[in-house]
Amino acid sequence: MGLFSLINLLMLLLSRKDNDVFLSFSHHDIGKNFGDHLYKDLNSAGIRTLRDDGGIYAGQKSDIKKAIQESRISVVVFSKGYASSTKCLDQLVHIMDARDKTGLLVLPVFYNVDPSEVRKQKGLFEEAFAKHEKSFHKEMARVKSWRYALKEAADLAGMVLQQDRYESKFIESIVKEIADKLNFSLPHAPPSSLPLSAALRPPSYFLGLLREWRRSVFQTPSLFLFFLSSH
Repeated sequence: MGLFSLINLLMLLLSRKDNDVFLSFSHHDIGKNFGDHLYKDLNSAGIRTLRDDGGIYAGQKSDIKKAIQESRISVVVFSKGYASSTKCLDQLVHIMDARDKTGLLVLPVFYNVDPSEVRKQKGLFEEAFAKHEKSFHKEMARVKSWRYALKEAADLAGMVLQQDRYESKFIESIVKEIADKLNFSLPHAPPSSLPLSAALRPPSYFLGLLREWRRSVFQTPSLFLFFLSSH
């Protein structure tokens, strides 16, 4: 490989977004079931997915915003308790802002809620905002930004869990939808039963390893220059 081609390849790698998906959902509501299963199945399929789960991004708003901006897609799971979480609502504002500014793709998922309930902020969403307006009566601009983000997100084409559908099948359809948007090739086996054999890993798995490698090597200037000088 010539030096010019090598530099082009490295520039392509360095310009790629680090994360495939940023997953936003209410941990209090669905964090131990649907949200956790969706997160694990996305990652098992080789789709690098981040969530705010009390770990690396917990409580650090700047890091949350950065994680969203560095993702290609954001999946927002609207559940009955989503609007009760100010953390979720703040994430949603960042997500919709990134959609406008960086072209972030946003996929709303409606989990046991009707899209119109989110869009018009009715039912439990209306109750949640009644409490927010009391608690944040001195920050009404913030409350309005939450309302606007909810309406804007609910207007997007999304996926709705029907009452008679198994959650596992619904999660499979979400993973497939994300893979299609990312132009990933998924194995025929469902994500939850993917084998550990490297030979059977989807191409996206190796792309994830490549990203980790370039992050650890090429973000260190001395190593990057050494690599170039040796070719």
